[in-house]
Amino acid sequence: MNSSNTNKRLKEKVAKLPQVPGSYIFKDKDRRVIYVGKANNLRSRVGSYFRIDLDTGSKTAALVSKINDIGFIEVASEFEALILEAELIKKYKPRYNIVLKDDRSYLYIVIRNEIVKISGIKYKLPKVITARKTEILKGDITFGPFPNATVVKSIFRILREVVPFRDCSVGKFTRYERLSSPCLWGHLGVCPAPCTTKDITLYRKNITYVKKILLGKVPKLILELESEMKNLSRQQDFEKAAEYRNLLSRFSYLKQGVREAEEYIDNPYLVEDLNKKALEEIKEFLNLNKTPNRIECYDISNISGKEAVGSMVVATKGKIDKKEYRRFKVKFKKTPDDFSMIYEILSRRLKRGSREVKGITRWLDPDLIIVDGGAPQVSAVSEVLKELNFNIPLVGLAKKFETLIQKDGDGFKSLKFSEEKEGMKLIIRLRNESHRFAQRYHHLLRSKFLGV
Repeated sequence: MNSSNTNKRLKEKVAKLPQVPGSYIFKDKDRRVIYVGKANNLRSRVGSYFRIDLDTGSKTAALVSKINDIGFIEVASEFEALILEAELIKKYKPRYNIVLKDDRSYLYIVIRNEIVKISGIKYKLPKVITARKTEILKGDITFGPFPNATVVKSIFRILREVVPFRDCSVGKFTRYERLSSPCLWGHLGVCPAPCTTKDITLYRKNITYVKKILLGKVPKLILELESEMKNLSRQQDFEKAAEYRNLLSRFSYLKQGVREAEEYIDNPYLVEDLNKKALEEIKEFLNLNKTPNRIECYDISNISGKEAVGSMVVATKGKIDKKEYRRFKVKFKKTPDDFSMIYEILSRRLKRGSREVKGITRWLDPDLIIVDGGAPQVSAVSEVLKELNFNIPLVGLAKKFETLIQKDGDGFKSLKFSEEKEGMKLIIRLRNESHRFAQRYHHLLRSKFLGV
């Protein structure tokens, strides 16, 4: 086993790991990479190796005994952590990734063209499947290898939420084509059921989207889809434009951008650099005097004023900071009135941050306040800031066109920037987080009220 000094040093290193998605790398005393893993929370996952009571005869215990150093690469999402883990394993071929895996060999995601018949006409129709190296055929497009079936299932789940695809055999495809009815996956919407349609052009486009997502080309793909949607609208083909709009809405999970694993390998500090860039862009967008190191975003959730709640989510130095999140139960307004509710929430929060209030823990002042909404919400927060004598920059984010709203004298001005800018990505993510956090608390209170 490791010496007590090494163990102590490693545990101290684990305690400093960020609680974010990423890939972790274990090295031995000769600096060789012996294991690569992925985590939604790096500190929690890596810490589990040193907290649990391991069976001294287990393969995991053998791994832990060889760990002399820990490295990590932070990424932006669970999906990127999955992809990066696979690339790092392919690059380093760590000994214990081979020893600890349960499967006979690594899995690949495969796009395979097959000849199928639709209404008696032969078509070359791709499908997306998983396969081991020995099962890959000539002409297959492969992504991977991935460490185990769990990783591949996670990637499949995320992909299918965005772009449905088929994974059936030719025999199954033929059976349902004859029935003129989709299988269960088709009914559930995770397969577009090309077996029941004569127009397979859109399906082939879906496969192109899958390729681009797995190659990390999401930002470029979103721009292409937005351009096509606008062209269709200009041509007044609103039905097809709506299809593209719906497709874009399903990209919400990936809209932060899926970057190629090589980008993270080439620059392990990529996320930190992007966070810094986001703050610089926000400073430029809003013409701020200083970089907004602490950003707070607020939202209200209620149904007809019932069980109304407010949320505060925080980004510190460009990074989502969940330990700073706060939630508020609206006390004084029982009818639907977002103006009064946001006014109440901000009043209570800013008083909590005031140096004049005694007997309670003071919260740090924000460098920027974002409110979910347009002119009415911005106006309410402006009133609070004025009454409490706070000089804090403020902006609203109007959902319809993701437009920034600022006070401009006695009126308001709208600012529109590309959603592919890192600054806008951060603002939109904060707004989405505040909405999610408020809804979660509202649902909790509703459940208690209804006794469920």
